[in-house]
Amino acid sequence: MKFYANDINISAPRGLRPGFIDDPQFRSLLEALPDGVAFLETDGTIKIVNGKLELILNLARADLVGTELAKHAKTAGPVIQKLAAALHQLKRTEVSGPLNSQRNVFASLSILRNQEGGAYGALITMRDSGRQHRASEGLERFRFETEAGEPGRTAYHMTPQLENLARKAGVALERGSAILLTGETGTGKTEFANRIGSAGEAGALPFVHVNCGMLSDEQFDAEMFGIEPGAPLDKSTRGKLGFIEAADGGILFLDQITDLSVTSQMKLVSFLETQTFSRLGSMQRRRARLRLISSTNLDLQNSIASGSFRQDLFYRIAVVTIPLPPLRQQPDLVKTVADQMLHRINLGRKPQLRLSREFADLLLKHAYPGNLRELSNILEHAAASAEEIALAEHFMAPIPASARAEPERSEGPEATAPARAGLKDLVQEFETWILEKSIAENGSKRGAAKALGIDIATLVRKTKRKQ
Repeated sequence: MKFYANDINISAPRGLRPGFIDDPQFRSLLEALPDGVAFLETDGTIKIVNGKLELILNLARADLVGTELAKHAKTAGPVIQKLAAALHQLKRTEVSGPLNSQRNVFASLSILRNQEGGAYGALITMRDSGRQHRASEGLERFRFETEAGEPGRTAYHMTPQLENLARKAGVALERGSAILLTGETGTGKTEFANRIGSAGEAGALPFVHVNCGMLSDEQFDAEMFGIEPGAPLDKSTRGKLGFIEAADGGILFLDQITDLSVTSQMKLVSFLETQTFSRLGSMQRRRARLRLISSTNLDLQNSIASGSFRQDLFYRIAVVTIPLPPLRQQPDLVKTVADQMLHRINLGRKPQLRLSREFADLLLKHAYPGNLRELSNILEHAAASAEEIALAEHFMAPIPASARAEPERSEGPEATAPARAGLKDLVQEFETWILEKSIAENGSKRGAAKALGIDIATLVRKTKRKQ
């Protein structure tokens, strides 16, 4: 049954539709559009589909053209059902929602009419909803700054040093260059990638974050390239969208790329060389145009020398290298980040926690080998062990005390003390660390003394001997 059977007055014979609809150039025009587009007859038959809509729906063009739109509601999702219902009534509509291809989309259906007012077809446009956000957000906010409306969430707070790096990375992205983010663990590489990624092309690009440490050799092909619908490995019968297809037209972020095996690295090189790939279970080569950001906390030159990282892959991912500085090289950042973290901690804490001057001084003097994660750990520990005020005794780094950087001393006899400590000093230092750890775990000095089997006076005396 034709969808327009009950609407003869406003429908027109098929021969009255404009001739350009059947012109090959019209198909080329639809193919060049950045959104997914389909042209349909008024009876719901799909006549033309561009490549972007194939990707969004995760359905092959051959499975779409010549079929009725409503037929795909079950495999593609309820958005298609709403569009089919609107076409049945010859009404323009806009809908949004999730598809079975794991995408959230915004879709519209427009009824096409000739000069006499007769409907001769319909045009569907569909885009990822993520392409409509952050159009003017820019890079004004950076590192660990509480976002409005999300009390527990933190974002970047900009420093001049990071601002320069972000500007350099943004220019590289706009020019299509592959970016490699390097830096120690905890320097905020993931947050930096998310920030520069969302800012690319006015914030309208899809951004796909891939944790490479979670991809084994067995999973790599299916997760990166996807699975063809109906293939032997397709358990869902509707295929699987791969990371590369999901990032088409946007940004692919390979987090800790050095976690990939050499075999997976080889497959990645093959894709980067040709910008084409095949889904599992398909011989069809597909093209993906994307921009690449990678990150690592390792020295890639050492990894290449040891054979654990391919040199040809290095040249493809490191067109522009952005080294993120460790926290110890940004003393002006420590106080700002600590204030933001303390604010987040106090959102659900009674009584509110305050930092003593001694505790704050220790925060500024600490070397932070674990960077931002270590700073967060130190403050979380203080919140768990202190009452209202975090004192010096509540400062405990998540590493043995002997590995901490000693504060700089400019005067006093201790400034000229020998660098090497004797056995007695080492034993006392280890004993102090054990006592502090027990206090943290038991919540008070009295509880720690009981757990260690010593009296409270002995514990207090031993913890004060370094003050």
